[in-house]
Amino acid sequence: MLVTFFCTRRAVGNPRVSTWSIAAAFGVCTLGVFFAVPMVADLAEDATGVANVGKLIAHICAILWCAALQITMVDLAYRPEYVRAAMYQRAFAAMVELAVMVPLFLATNEPRIEFTTAYAADTRVAAYLLIYLAYVMVTCGELAFMCGRTARRNWGIRPWSGAGFALSSMAATLGMAYTMSKGSYLIFYILGNPWSLDVEEVVSPALSGLAVIFLFLGLTLPMVGAFRERLQQDKEQEPAGL
Repeated sequence: MLVTFFCTRRAVGNPRVSTWSIAAAFGVCTLGVFFAVPMVADLAEDATGVANVGKLIAHICAILWCAALQITMVDLAYRPEYVRAAMYQRAFAAMVELAVMVPLFLATNEPRIEFTTAYAADTRVAAYLLIYLAYVMVTCGELAFMCGRTARRNWGIRPWSGAGFALSSMAATLGMAYTMSKGSYLIFYILGNPWSLDVEEVVSPALSGLAVIFLFLGLTLPMVGAFRERLQQDKEQEPAGL
């Protein structure tokens, strides 16, 4: 929540696509993590009467989070004349994903069902999760590439930004590993030869948690670097006698 506030404050002071997209990404991520808390998810179910509504909100937030990060990197990594078209492409892809996911979720959703790999025997749950994971894997792949390229460009010029984008690239790579961990279990389950569910339920959350931590650090470091630069500039501009 605090990071979202500072990102929004930065976007107000430096309004551009990337700063507002980063603020939106942090806000959406905060909301998704909030609804992923079991107590909050239970309260949401009681309030709405919809089973698993917390899981649906968390997944929607994950899709919007990925789209916001894509738009951020498009603004930072590509030429200005390409940015508008690229933004529309990413936004359209996210809307198509949600247009497929949400109806499938509602058609599948029942109180006895949970949208996890533990319910891979339900083909509708498996289909929903594979559609969700496929989108996250593709977007993480693009983010890993764009963040890595931006990190190389900034490394010798802006060390804080270079380190931040390097961590973001690692976060996206961990996100891909998360999707492959969950997705491979589902695929092998469908093929009749799954690997251990107990292992998957340890590995996948660990990869997801590390990805979020690395991403938060990666997006925060460039802001710290910019803040340090402003302080240095203000110090240099002070009258010599003061």
